[in-house]
Amino acid sequence: MTESTVKEGPQRTGKPTKWLEFAAAIILILITLVVTMQIVCRYILQELPAWTEELSRYLFIWGNFLGAGVALARSSHVSIDTLVTRLSASVRRKLETVVVILVTTFSLFLLYKGVGTAVAMKGSYSITMHFSMAWVFAALPAAGLIFVLYQLHTILKRKEWVSTFVSAIGVVVLTAALMFIGKYMPIPSGFLIIAMVCVVVILMAINTPISVTIGLACLVYLLARGNIQLLIAPITIIGGMDSFVLLAVPLFVLVGDLMNTGGITERLVNFARALVGHMRGSLGISTVLGEYIFSGISGASVADVSAMGSLLIPAMKRGGYRPEQAVSIVASASAMGMLVPPCIPMVVLANLTNLSVAALFIAGFVPALCMAVPLILLIYVQAVRENIPLERRQSAREVLVAFRRAILPLLTPVIILGGILGGLVTPTEAGMIGVIYALILGVFVYREIKPRDLMPILVNAASLTGMILLLVGTASLLSWIFAAEGVPGLLATLITKLSSSSAPFLLITIALFVVFGAFLEGLPCLIIFTPILFPIMGHFADITPLHYGIVMITALGIGLFLPPMGIGFLIACALGPVNVEKATRAYTPYFVVLLIGALFVAFFPWFTLVLPRLFSLV
Repeated sequence: MTESTVKEGPQRTGKPTKWLEFAAAIILILITLVVTMQIVCRYILQELPAWTEELSRYLFIWGNFLGAGVALARSSHVSIDTLVTRLSASVRRKLETVVVILVTTFSLFLLYKGVGTAVAMKGSYSITMHFSMAWVFAALPAAGLIFVLYQLHTILKRKEWVSTFVSAIGVVVLTAALMFIGKYMPIPSGFLIIAMVCVVVILMAINTPISVTIGLACLVYLLARGNIQLLIAPITIIGGMDSFVLLAVPLFVLVGDLMNTGGITERLVNFARALVGHMRGSLGISTVLGEYIFSGISGASVADVSAMGSLLIPAMKRGGYRPEQAVSIVASASAMGMLVPPCIPMVVLANLTNLSVAALFIAGFVPALCMAVPLILLIYVQAVRENIPLERRQSAREVLVAFRRAILPLLTPVIILGGILGGLVTPTEAGMIGVIYALILGVFVYREIKPRDLMPILVNAASLTGMILLLVGTASLLSWIFAAEGVPGLLATLITKLSSSSAPFLLITIALFVVFGAFLEGLPCLIIFTPILFPIMGHFADITPLHYGIVMITALGIGLFLPPMGIGFLIACALGPVNVEKATRAYTPYFVVLLIGALFVAFFPWFTLVLPRLFSLV
């Protein structure tokens, strides 16, 4: 494909990567054991040890950095290749060398300042466990060392000595120039912010991993500013990761992986097909229904489109759907599925804004229906117009058999959401219960998960979590800079001068998240824009934080599947497999329906707030 993609490089399996994968997997296992112990102590022994939450958070920090190292070794950090794929092979090679040097530079900074931070934290001690915080902050230089070693391996393997030397000299000269400017030539803050944004755009354009892009842009600002200690960078990066709420991220990722491997997803989809199999367009409709159910367990839209697409796109093609039409249905259903809890972006948003995770989860159900129902109507109309063959009506006995096979998987969202909404468990504990339940189903009930499958599942979860949380960490530094320079206040003044009504602001929000959600992928967009837009939202009395959060998530889901560059859309096309241009034309009516649904959610807040009010969450 020649469109914007998430960079999924070769999955290396050399010995250096193996030990790193093993270490990351072991830490993830330790986290699950500590969280499980916390659940047992709280609800069975009726006594919660004070140290469990603290230990799990510190293990989480180490696991994030090791997982980020695995993602680097696998070349699976999020990046954008829209521009570079259109360049000649020789130019691409040179730009790849530049990116390698840039990643090495960021890695050396993590190593150097990470050591300084760990040393500075020697005199600080954890609250409950009373050990030196230097051990926690040592994760940063350890990750920096791992990153540097892998980058040196890449440099030696590429053997692009001239371009490597020129790129390295260029970085050294630029760094020296920035330090000189910071010390002797103070620049107005406004120009520095503009320069930082330009650096972000340029580095993204040459396919630099987004987490590294944001980190380097922040370093450019800090060096040119001159009067801010660089230690603020590692402290803020780790502070952005240090959250018990964010511990739910690897657990929900694990739940989704266990479901896909354990045959749970297939049982849910087959049940949805049994319910609507006799209707015109039943396969397409069952895709939307299956996504509504499945997305409430996996937590990640990219995982949704991969799982649902691999199951249903071939079935729809056999059932008379055009390939591009099948891809469009899966993509639009997955875009809607972003609103169905548990949702990883909702967990991150709650951490960024102090919103309740439970309130966000319950608020997403009705807005998801506002998008699912029009999608189903569109699928039905197209099926009638194109005379897509009807499937055989399944007998009552067959429906009951499908329900019996799906009853245990259907309990998964009930267990997860019921525990959270009932106030029985935290989102992190609910994720752990979901992991245990999915593991029991896959290993002991359905017996489709073999012992040999567990290590790859753990490593994939650690890699994805490390990639996500490194983004969270570097974007936390970017948010700190924006806040320190008063960027949200300036934008708020500009927007309120344009209009005192909330309608233009909501439209701007939707446009920003749809467009940049495609370019930046979901989470980077959310992490960058939330600290800017949420303070502005406070200037409009008729917008509640919970409603605004759901509007952001709605638009983010649409952006992830915005043709032709949205990563979710490209994954669906790859599963087709279909030409992106053809799929874009077929997807247009679905995209219009999704946009109408987003406007409906934005301008009718009742649909967002009805369930949270019913559960007394707002």
